Amino acid sequence: MKISVGVLFGGNSVEHEVSVISASQAMHALNKEKYNVVPIYITKDSKFYTGEALLDIAKYKDIPALLNECDEVILKKSNAAVELKKVKAPIWGNKVSAVCDMFIPVVHGTNVEDGTLQGFLEMLGVPYAGCDVTASALGMDKYAMKCVLRDAGVNVLDAVCFYSREYFKSGDAVIARVEEKLAYPVIVKPVNLGSSVGIKFARDRDGLVEASE
Repeated sequence: MKISVGVLFGGNSVEHEVSVISASQAMHALNKEKYNVVPIYITKDSKFYTGEALLDIAKYKDIPALLNECDEVILKKSNAAVELKKVKAPIWGNKVSAVCDMFIPVVHGTNVEDGTLQGFLEMLGVPYAGCDVTASALGMDKYAMKCVLRDAGVNVLDAVCFYSREYFKSGDAVIARVEEKLAYPVIVKPVNLGSSVGIKFARDRDGLVEASE
């Protein structure tokens, strides 16, 4: 008997499109003789959809049309599995689109990769692949990860962490903190986005001001 695997992807993240590509590759790579692949697309407004059309990467060029071919669903625990129950269920007929035995989150970025989705799966009490809530949260937060690694005796580069509200309230004070601890050039990047998103290189104070804004 095949194992039914729900592949979760998308979500309210700036790396939404990257997740779609990664998930498409993962779903096509899964052994179809062993696994029944159930695509579960999370929209940018955090709604869940499933359907065979989600397996066709070309259809993501027109998301509204793609979703018209799919069922919006909610995930509901049912014994040891999870049912994907149709939001617009028919009065007669099957009200469940699919049943998943486990999940593979193929997600990138905030609101999905940072432990949020993993926590949801923990609440459902179903097995899933990848890091747990704590590891996911630490893996996404670059400053928190630095602190953990440094506490464990791992050599990491120094960093200064600040919120955007701090900078806009007193930018000079924030820059002074950076200059007190670090030497130019410095790398400015969001703590919880991907390794290539939002990165800026500052060679001097003017560059730091531009990068921080």
